[in-house]
Amino acid sequence: MAKEFNEGKFQITENENVYEGPNSKIDSVTLSSGDHTLKLLRKKFRGYSIEFMDGPKWHTALKEKGYPVFPTFRYDKANETEYITDLRRGGTHKVIDFCNSIGIENVRISNIEQLEADMKKLLDKSVTDGLVINEPNIFFDIEISTGIAKVILGDLRELGYDSIHSGHIPSDEEILIHNQEIFKEHMDRLEAIMI
Repeated sequence: MAKEFNEGKFQITENENVYEGPNSKIDSVTLSSGDHTLKLLRKKFRGYSIEFMDGPKWHTALKEKGYPVFPTFRYDKANETEYITDLRRGGTHKVIDFCNSIGIENVRISNIEQLEADMKKLLDKSVTDGLVINEPNIFFDIEISTGIAKVILGDLRELGYDSIHSGHIPSDEEILIHNQEIFKEHMDRLEAIMI
């Protein structure tokens, strides 16, 4: 579940700048409360303030419904900053996000059949739940040593039906066609970089 985060309770050490883009700045941080330390990504949101709380709300709703989302999601509403699990796990995992294609290298994937089955389950569940999944929502978490890949839903503000269609509730068939296309594009891109 997404939980509100009080930055003042922790000592924060910045480890590295990860990404600087028009809509967000992401850096890797270590949080220490004295007894515990935790490595997370800190994402400073740049956009319309009214949109900020969409991410935490979607994370909570999707986690409750059993969707694959970031294990840790904390937010600082006052500073419009999110703290999320660093899926890279100190370099033992690779995260593929095709919306941020900078530095995407070829990768070994050892469980492509299982990943395809997981994507099919996610597709079926999304249609049953009436959930429209868009391009920025899909991430792949790949364990470098084994090549085991998993799908994760992220960038949750981009989730849902496009606002240009406001007032129109998509049918199951429309959601199926839309999500199938998005999933196929991601799997095709992933297969293109497989070694």
